[in-house]
Amino acid sequence: MALVDDLQLELPTGALIAGDAAALFADARPLIEGLPTGGFPATRVAGGLEVRLTDAGPVDWAELAELATPSGYAALLDAAALAEYTDLGDEPVDEFELLSERFGDGDAVVFQGVLAVRGGSGKARLSVGRDASGGISRIALRFDGGRGE
Repeated sequence: MALVDDLQLELPTGALIAGDAAALFADARPLIEGLPTGGFPATRVAGGLEVRLTDAGPVDWAELAELATPSGYAALLDAAALAEYTDLGDEPVDEFELLSERFGDGDAVVFQGVLAVRGGSGKARLSVGRDASGGISRIALRFDGGRGE
């Protein structure tokens, strides 16, 4: 299990998938493409998490999607991690069971390329923060509907 200070989102292709960690299937499609590639630090924040893609702070936030999360867990992952995550078990629910075992007492974890956060709510909002040049500098996933700070 990753410690909260060591969370990182790996984006080898720059194509971001987001959704309920218990309902990620092989046919999931990216919500954002063309993001920078590499590993990016993530921070657990009140109501969710935030991923820092650049050092430039956001000057504007925009909500991209409202995600149904009936399991209470939301996940971010690169399209390249989807096949490995959805091939872990014999049935679709097996992947989520393996992921949820990694949480222990924590609220966020990285497992098989999936960055997941526990929120206990039925909905999460995916937002992006744009810097002064218009590029995406932050990605926020919040259960409370917050838009970033």
